[in-house]
Amino acid sequence: MWFQRSWRAPSPTVIQWLDEQDAAAVFLSSFTIAEIQYGLYAMPKGKRRNNLSRLFDEFVTAGFSHRILAFDEAAAHHYGLLMAERKSLGRPMSVPDGQLASIALAHQLSIVTRNTMDFEDCGLNLVNPFE
Repeated sequence: MWFQRSWRAPSPTVIQWLDEQDAAAVFLSSFTIAEIQYGLYAMPKGKRRNNLSRLFDEFVTAGFSHRILAFDEAAAHHYGLLMAERKSLGRPMSVPDGQLASIALAHQLSIVTRNTMDFEDCGLNLVNPFE
C-alpha cells in the first residue's frame, strides 16, 4: 500500500475501517484532493515532499479512478440552502466545508472525517473512522 513507504503509517483504526469498506462505495471529493495537495505544497521543498506527493498521486490514480466527485450544479443547489441554514443556526461553515457537505448531500453519501463537529446539523451521516 502507498502508506507503507511513507515516513509515518496511518492510524490502524482507520486502516481497519477502510479495509471493511466496499472500495466501489468510497469516493474522494475534488476538495479533499485540493486540501491534501495544499498541505503537500506547503511543506518545505525536498525529498520528503516529493516522495509524499508522488505517493499521494499514485494513491488517487490507483484507488479512485472514476470515483472523484466535483462541486457541480446539483451540489451548488444544496450549497445555498445549507449555508443559509447553518448561518441561521449561528454555526456558519467555511466555504470548502460547505462545498464538501453539498457534494455529499447531492450524492446522498456520508462524510468520513475526524472533524465531525464542523459538519453537524447538515443532514449528513458522519463517520469518524478514528473512533
